[in-house]
Amino acid sequence: MKPRNYGLPCAWHYLPERDITVRWGRPDIAFTVHSGDQRGTRGDHALLDTVPVARAWNDDHDVARKARDWARANPPR
Repeated sequence: MKPRNYGLPCAWHYLPERDITVRWGRPDIAFTVHSGDQRGTRGDHALLDTVPVARAWNDDHDVARKARDWARANPPR
């Protein structure tokens, strides 16, 4: 996979009940979902999904909401 540069600032939100981390760079047009606690990382080795978004995040609450929304829409198998 081709490495990519993520926007700054970057925000992470870890959902322990699902063991996933959402990572979202401020100007990025998508957020990424990773397995495990990936807070503070920029690698894609644990990438589960890339989700397009219409606008950048405003604050950490936006990132947390996207993490919960993704978890609800993608139940564990």
